[in-house]
Amino acid sequence: MALNKKPVTGMKDIMPEEMQIRDYVIHVIKETYGKFGFTPMETPCMENIENLSSKQGGENEKLIFKILKRGEKLNLETAQSESDIVDFGMRYDLTVPLVRYYANHANELPSPFKALQVGNVWRADKPQKGRYRQFMQCDIDILGEESNLAEIELILATTTTLGRLGFKNFQIRINDRRLLKAMAAYSGFEEKDFDNVFIILDKMDKIGMEGVERELIADGYDAGSVEKYLALFRDMNAA
Repeated sequence: MALNKKPVTGMKDIMPEEMQIRDYVIHVIKETYGKFGFTPMETPCMENIENLSSKQGGENEKLIFKILKRGEKLNLETAQSESDIVDFGMRYDLTVPLVRYYANHANELPSPFKALQVGNVWRADKPQKGRYRQFMQCDIDILGEESNLAEIELILATTTTLGRLGFKNFQIRINDRRLLKAMAAYSGFEEKDFDNVFIILDKMDKIGMEGVERELIADGYDAGSVEKYLALFRDMNAA
C-alpha cells in the first residue's frame, strides 16, 4: 500500500523554520511567566470521558475526539449507549485537565498554586483556513487565591509577555462572571438558565450579536429579556 504523505485533515506538519520560531516564542513565554512565579506543569493528552463531558465546556464538548475501549472491554455487539464503547477522550482545552490535576495533587502543591501549562489540544472541528483540529494553547492560572490580586497579576504577567514578544497597542478585555450574572438577572433571565445563556453568549465572536439573539430565542427565552440583555452589550460597544 502506498504511503499517504499528507497529514490527517485539520492537522499540519511543522517545518524547521516555523519550529524555530515556535520554540523561541514558547521560551519567552515560559521565561517571562516564570519570573512572575508561575510553575510549569503537564497533564496527559487524554482524560476520562466523564470529566470531559461535565457540561462545563460548552460547545467544545461537542467536538471531543472520543477513544474507544480496547480489547475485552470493547464489545460492539452488546453496546447500548456511548458509555459502553467509549472511556477516554482527547483534551479539548487545558482547563478541565487542570481542575482534575489540582483536585488530585492539592495537598502536594503550594498555596496559592500558580500554574503554567503549554500543550496541544484536539477538537473534532470543521477544518478551515487558520483553524486546525490540533493546536497549542498556553494557560496560566492562580488557584487558592480569592482576592482580585490574582486577576491583576494574571493581567500584568500576560501584558509583560506580549510586550516581550513585540506586540504593541493591544487591548485587554476583562470577562467577570459576576457582571454577566447581574446583567442577566436585570434582563429577566432566571438563575437556572444562566449557564446556558453564557454558553450561547460566548459564541458572539463567531456568530455575531444577531446569531446570539437567534439562538437564545430558539432556546425558548423571552424575546423581551433577550433584547434587553443584548442592548446592554450594544451600549457598551458604542461607548
